[in-house]
Amino acid sequence: MNMLVLPQVLSQTVPAGLSKAIGQGDATAMSAWFHQSLEMSILEEEYETSKNQASRILESFFKTHTPTGFSISFEGTKEQSKYAIGSLTTSNGNFRVNMFFLNKEGKHLIYYLSIEKESQYDITPQP
Repeated sequence: MNMLVLPQVLSQTVPAGLSKAIGQGDATAMSAWFHQSLEMSILEEEYETSKNQASRILESFFKTHTPTGFSISFEGTKEQSKYAIGSLTTSNGNFRVNMFFLNKEGKHLIYYLSIEKESQYDITPQP
């Protein structure tokens, strides 16, 4: 019997614990997957920040945008890094989340994170 193995599926980019933390708005839990220094773009505000400061920035975001759900839309690889695009639903609108990961000692760590308002040009029908 022939078995087809899809390596991309078996080596998912976004760990389940990270997806859960984003969906629950748990910035402290998210920080376990942050690189020591990372770049962030949160609602068009740009940051070059430490892991600890990144947690505080996200805590502030989650206070005004309480998450109600998070799902991964796409995962891929570009050169030496992996990336993922997700959809965050909150009490205050929907957002697109972009994450770029480095592989450090066998663990995917976020070195770039952006959260932006979902585009008004999305082709999802609105009721």
